[in-house]
Amino acid sequence: MTSPANDVISATPLRVCEVGVTDLRCHEKLTWQCDPGLNMIIGANGSGKTSLLEAVYLMANGRSFRQARDPFLVRRGQARFFIQGSWHRFGPINLSAAGQRVKISLRFQGRDVQRRKDVSESFPILVEAPQGSKLIDGAPNERRRWLDGLVMTCFQGLNIHYDRYLRAVMQRGRLLRKRQLSEELDVWEHQIVLYGLSIIEYRNRLIDELNEALTDEQNLTEHPLMMRMKNPACDEAAWLKRLQDKRQDDMRIGGLRFGPHCDGVQMYFQEREIRSAGSRGQQKLAAIAIKMAECALWRQYRRMLPVLLLDDCLEALDRERQTRTLQRLAEYPGQTLITAPQGVSISSGIDIRMQQLQAGLLRAMTAGHEDISEEVRMTPETGPGSQTTMMEEAA
Repeated sequence: MTSPANDVISATPLRVCEVGVTDLRCHEKLTWQCDPGLNMIIGANGSGKTSLLEAVYLMANGRSFRQARDPFLVRRGQARFFIQGSWHRFGPINLSAAGQRVKISLRFQGRDVQRRKDVSESFPILVEAPQGSKLIDGAPNERRRWLDGLVMTCFQGLNIHYDRYLRAVMQRGRLLRKRQLSEELDVWEHQIVLYGLSIIEYRNRLIDELNEALTDEQNLTEHPLMMRMKNPACDEAAWLKRLQDKRQDDMRIGGLRFGPHCDGVQMYFQEREIRSAGSRGQQKLAAIAIKMAECALWRQYRRMLPVLLLDDCLEALDRERQTRTLQRLAEYPGQTLITAPQGVSISSGIDIRMQQLQAGLLRAMTAGHEDISEEVRMTPETGPGSQTTMMEEAA
């Protein structure tokens, strides 16, 4: 679990070439072609922009990035949805997804995927979306889960330490519930400390590297953005003593309330926690900067450039900051897929492929005007209530 040298690191970009969806949410049938760099879909609310980003994520992860536990993925009146994707990494790759609601199956190069993890590790997709995980203003466990996932991505093999730590916490809790204050309890408490200290060490190491990467994004955030772990400082002897002293209390409350599984991740902007002190625009820029820093770590440790999915990433930003954000995204050497509402202003100096989703058509655009020479037909449902139905399904 050693890190590579800090010099310029070559990495393999992953990219989506084409996405075809059938009966996914409000889309009856639609094909979306993407360029290697920055791609934008513009459209009205409820037109299904987010669903196209969702289709990309579904192929790589077998689940939606939206927080709803049982998302209505299938278009109304249909039994199943289908997603067919053409990808590129070293060479062409075919990846597809099909299913009904949360029951989703994946196929890789025409073969059924047995373990979704095998695909998600080879097809890294990073998402920032209003309906996705909330790193900036979400619950502490969301931030901790995100950080631990990134730790295990960067330091491969550390997942064993997480598994053994959690197993020791559970076994200690089991013995306390049975009121068995035996030597076995000492063994599990030593396991908690052993693997807990390792987790804390690598978390802190990654936090330092994230903060270093975030300094490179200060042109985007305008002011320094910094992460900190909220955990009490504790050495091995002090931690063991605390576990022993708290046995009666833990027996009464039914669990351990101290350790890496309870630690919090704090994000500071101008020395204040951004969750409470930052404006919506500042929080949006901070979330994008964190994703860029995350991409830097993927590049450093895994030699891969993830695909970035940014839903409504220009929301709450003035025109100057919108332009600055798009310029930064255009500099990313990997692929970025973003959505924006109608009326957004795009500078002609930005290298971006724009497509508009409107009235059943996905049309190519250039900055300032539409180019109707390229168009892909999306057939909506017809009938008096079709527009209302499409907006409900897209939401």
